[in-house]
Amino acid sequence: MQHEQRERLPGVGKGLYRKVAEGAGIVVMLTIFVILVGLREAHGQTGGSRDTTGQGDDQTLAQQRYRFDLPEQSLLYSLGEFTAITNISVLRPDDRAIGGVAPALQGEMTADEALRALLMGSGLAVEYRNARTAELVEPRPATMTTVGDQVMFSTLTVTAGRLGDDWVYHEPRSVSVIPRERIDRLPPRHAADMLLETPGVYSAVNTQDPALSVNIRGMQDFGRVNTMIDGMRQNFNENAHQQRNGNLYVDSELLSEVVVAKGPTSDVHGAGAIAGSANFRTLDYDDIIMDGNDAGVRLRANTGLGGEGNGVNFIGSLAAAGRFGDNRLELLGARSRRSLGEYSPGRRGESFDWLMVGVQDGFEGRDSEQVVDRVKFTDQTQESNLFKARLNLTPNQALQFTYLDTEISYNNVSDRRVTNPSDGSVREGDEAWLQYGDAQASSHSIGLDYTFNPGSDWIDLAARVYRVSTENERYTREGRPVITDGINMTEEAWRTGRCDQVPFPDNWQRECEAGLGSNAVTNITTHGLTLENTARFALGGVDGFRFNHGIEYFQDRGDSNTEYDHHGSAVNTAVSTLQPNGRRSIASAFGNLVWENETYTLGGGLRYDYYRLKGDTRVPGVEWNYITRQEQFDARFSPEEQQMLRDMGWYDYYYNLNWIAPKWEAEYAYYEYEVNNREDNLLPTLQAAYRPTDWLELFAGWGESWRPPALTESLMEGSHPSDPFAVMFPNPYAEPETSRSWEVGFNTVFQNLLLDNDRLLSKVAYYDTEVDNYLITSMVNIMPGRVGGLGRTMFVNNQVPMKFRGIELELDYDARRWYTRLNYTHVLGGDQNFCQYARPLGSHYPRYDMPDEDGNFSEEHQWAIDNGYDSYEDYLDQQVICAAGGAAAQFGMNSARNVPMDRGSWVLGMRLFDERLDMGTRLNYSAEGKPEDFEYAIWPSYTTWDLYASYRINQNVLLRASVENLRDQNYVTGYSDIFSRTYAPGRTAMAGVELQF
Repeated sequence: MQHEQRERLPGVGKGLYRKVAEGAGIVVMLTIFVILVGLREAHGQTGGSRDTTGQGDDQTLAQQRYRFDLPEQSLLYSLGEFTAITNISVLRPDDRAIGGVAPALQGEMTADEALRALLMGSGLAVEYRNARTAELVEPRPATMTTVGDQVMFSTLTVTAGRLGDDWVYHEPRSVSVIPRERIDRLPPRHAADMLLETPGVYSAVNTQDPALSVNIRGMQDFGRVNTMIDGMRQNFNENAHQQRNGNLYVDSELLSEVVVAKGPTSDVHGAGAIAGSANFRTLDYDDIIMDGNDAGVRLRANTGLGGEGNGVNFIGSLAAAGRFGDNRLELLGARSRRSLGEYSPGRRGESFDWLMVGVQDGFEGRDSEQVVDRVKFTDQTQESNLFKARLNLTPNQALQFTYLDTEISYNNVSDRRVTNPSDGSVREGDEAWLQYGDAQASSHSIGLDYTFNPGSDWIDLAARVYRVSTENERYTREGRPVITDGINMTEEAWRTGRCDQVPFPDNWQRECEAGLGSNAVTNITTHGLTLENTARFALGGVDGFRFNHGIEYFQDRGDSNTEYDHHGSAVNTAVSTLQPNGRRSIASAFGNLVWENETYTLGGGLRYDYYRLKGDTRVPGVEWNYITRQEQFDARFSPEEQQMLRDMGWYDYYYNLNWIAPKWEAEYAYYEYEVNNREDNLLPTLQAAYRPTDWLELFAGWGESWRPPALTESLMEGSHPSDPFAVMFPNPYAEPETSRSWEVGFNTVFQNLLLDNDRLLSKVAYYDTEVDNYLITSMVNIMPGRVGGLGRTMFVNNQVPMKFRGIELELDYDARRWYTRLNYTHVLGGDQNFCQYARPLGSHYPRYDMPDEDGNFSEEHQWAIDNGYDSYEDYLDQQVICAAGGAAAQFGMNSARNVPMDRGSWVLGMRLFDERLDMGTRLNYSAEGKPEDFEYAIWPSYTTWDLYASYRINQNVLLRASVENLRDQNYVTGYSDIFSRTYAPGRTAMAGVELQF
């Protein structure tokens, strides 16, 4: 039956739409204005230098004298040390890498003299935007040094010209970078391993599943974190455990760095992201081409070492790049392979207490000492390809094509199975997981980027169009059968032909579905475009203004298909796929105005987002039919029998019996929904920073954001694979989440603190986010016209705010001979509170509000009216259920049910033999995680140690070795998938070689 959808914006009048339209119009008009003015400015320039008046104020730091003692080394490293000494940030705004070798620099000189000396022979010139920022540019015909209006770093993206990860300590907001050097120290087995040293970042990792889910400050999935590869959104979401519903497939071998930004923003990557973003940047040309060359090849190979290899077969890649035609054309190609097998968990400190904690509640008293010597079904292979082509059209504009694909084969595996449900005995360790079937995943990303920087303060333009298609295919064998009184009712249903009907009979539906195998293919394709420009100007004679503005649009298209079989024979069935079909799009216009001088930074931004979701879905419901007394009487007695009753004088007696009284009857059916949801929002942000000294920067930020529902939340319906008792239902009434976030923090930069030319950098931030309408995974929902029960799972809005608070620390000390790095996340607050409507789609239970044939209403109807409700159905619609902590059994699959635990890491290393040898250790710590009322932790606390070393034989050959989990600790990674319950790997030794020519 066709079901009318609820009104999406009740009570919203024209006034709000007028304000929204005006706000969007302002952003669009400002964008057009600055582009037009910039084009006029660019047309009027002939390549000469900018006005150099007012140079004195902007060069205060540049003219100060400093002592330098830098060896001949990579220009990139020398510039990093230059920034640490002088507090002058250096960047290259054209997105090209900084290569070459810098000469040795010794003695006392001004910062400007030192920078020019380092750039000698590099073909680069310097332009000071302000006292704290210098740009590296191609030399200009008239002059190589200009002073103009100031520029600010983008807070969410990083260009190749940024110097390692030092720049984050000059950024007045929470942002972290994971450089290639850090990734290489301990080669990641799982993509989530790259995130271990990043404060505030977690992952609900499952080592049997290669997909990566990024959690920032306790929030993840469905776009709460905008995960990207080279700025291309990876919006694939497939319903998974612990609300791990936003999956990214990425190979660390093809990455240059990862940039993680936290909190809402008014920039090109902020649409729909309430937690922040993670941008995985792939290899660039200078990662492969060595200094002074026009072409280069890099070969990398890592493998496990003998019996300590612990399932690491091979991790490696081959890449080649070159520059042609006087550097007008740049090409890069790379291929990687990753082969992993099953592994052994640690053998030290094994505990079984955490197995006594169920997802819904504790199971104290049961025997849970399940010994696992091997984590099965973790074997997988991944092959990836990367191709880039960059055409430098002119010195001021470039066009780049990027193609990236990855293919992964792995296993479709059950949850952790501890006890046998038939007798309560503990399963053998080899039976802890059951393989349902094979699984394959593939992802293809294609992008075209255009940059234009004509030397005008009004234009610094970047545009991108892209397409990302991700597909996952899983085969699931028949699930557990329905057993009644010891009889296999599933086998009986199929044997007797009851499952031959389409659809399955209502009274045999679960029994029939339990006998189905399925091959589910889920595809989500994202088409997107971005356009942004940065204009720099003065207002009222005051320099230092920057206006970043632009638009973003992306659309997700879900296309799913499931084929079923019974013991290998194809079956036509009306059972629906568990993944949705439909379209979801967001269009965004943004503007962010910032003013900065040497002491202060002030900024404000505004974003307008428009969202639309369109698709078809269905939910089970009922049709109510009123059966009159006469209709019931006629159904029970034929005309002849009625005449006989009249002749006998019994007609009136039977006609007025209670069992044929008028009544409402429910006929089970499906409500068909044609979903066409539209929403929009205006979202402001503010930022400020104060630099009282050259070593301290205080910063603060505030912003609003939102996240409209995803395809899966609004449209998904079907049975849980292998478990007919768990059924997923869509929520076409899901409302957008809205958030308010603020943070305060500080950056410090010290030079010559303990030793000459050492540096100490730190970033500390306190964050506080409150989210309304947070969509949670509820497992007890009452369907329209029906009763409730465990297993009716749906994404529903939390009716109480959810809060995420904590403190993050990053500290980096480097004295060249030795170095240390510390990061820690301290999470504040306790269990989240959850409240939801018991009937999220409405009760659709009007039987008590319908008058009988005599016009009388029921007692339930009158009670509801007396208590202030419009009807008894209205009373049912407004019923709310609440829970918190361990009592929130119905919210067991929600990733935000528990706040993340405290976590940190400490790296201590040394560089010896003219820095050819780099060796060190890493300590990893995770506090326990659990609801406050649980006796045992879901994620027990642990501490592990790792070792790493690399030795550079010459400029072409580098050897590496590492040992992870040195003490062979038995543990489960903090915040990992609470259903799969896979142990982390035990002691694992790897060695590798890197050749570069």
